[in-house]
Amino acid sequence: MFSRKKVAHLIDPAIQGGRSTLERHHLFPRKWLEAHVTSDRRMINQIANYAPLEWPDNATISDQPPSTYVPAMRERFGAPEVAAMEQAHGLPEGWEQMDYPTFLQERRHRMATLIRKAYERLAG
Repeated sequence: MFSRKKVAHLIDPAIQGGRSTLERHHLFPRKWLEAHVTSDRRMINQIANYAPLEWPDNATISDQPPSTYVPAMRERFGAPEVAAMEQAHGLPEGWEQMDYPTFLQERRHRMATLIRKAYERLAG
């Protein structure tokens, strides 16, 4: 997410340093959710709340809400590139402004659709 690099390149053990190049990022950061939405770890650690992100970006984002960090991240890319990234990650349009429960519901649906399409493509 928010990178032009291929995931295969980011997880290549020959390139790895002391810290993982790719991290599992909470799209709605854990500490922000705990302070503003819920402290329920099951709700916070939903698979629909994760996306792969390069560690420097994850560290920069820290505990900022998506409404704050997403516009800054999008500035690095053109609108078509951002739209393609968000579609590939199953993110609904305007997700950074959604309330958390609505975001989870919308993203789960999109993730399921992406998985079904990928399976159908592989199955022929």
